[in-house]
Amino acid sequence: QPQALRVAIAVVVRDSQVLLVCRRGDGALSWQFPAGMIKPGATSQVVTVQETHAETGVHSAVREHLGSRVHPVTGVSC
Repeated sequence: QPQALRVAIAVVVRDSQVLLVCRRGDGALSWQFPAGMIKPGATSQVVTVQETHAETGVHSAVREHLGSRVHPVTGVSC
């Protein structure tokens, strides 16, 4: 049975500022949190730190796990 798609999402806050990434999809721009797919053997903590740096150049560390959910439309676990 194929493994469900899992995504790690980083919520990076410094003082009162929140880090977002501008993405273009279907011609429209949207602001999103840094995120990446969790491949087998990887952890959400490692993926969030790596993707935050790769997408923004910002060094970060995981301080707290905020929770998990399954997206109601896509079925992706995040």
